[in-house]
Amino acid sequence: MKHSIQFGDGPADVIVTTVGVASLDGLDSVVVDLLDDPRYLPGMSLLFDYTRLDWSTLDAGDFVRRVHVPLKEADLTGPARIAAVSSDERLVEAGVLRDDEPTWRAFRTVEEACRWLAVAEARS
Repeated sequence: MKHSIQFGDGPADVIVTTVGVASLDGLDSVVVDLLDDPRYLPGMSLLFDYTRLDWSTLDAGDFVRRVHVPLKEADLTGPARIAAVSSDERLVEAGVLRDDEPTWRAFRTVEEACRWLAVAEARS
């Protein structure tokens, strides 16, 4: 599993793109690299583009346990919102694991995810 992290302006403050076969170590690496980047700030909106990631080796709940929860625990605020894009239906079914988890939703396209982030940002 490989990933890239892009910081920019738009509905998503950060876009993380992944490719390959999903692994727990790979998801952990995404979190470590994001938190180690000095541009990352608590309260940012994140978009995870998993459209080229094969989830067949993991449960979609691993996404929440290995990404959402550690990002929240790394600081008091955590991300403002997380949009996850994947064609794997299991990601949509993953659901919330903890009450203090960042607000997140799963989408089928990057465009849908960006629209949701933009609307949520406008309401803030």
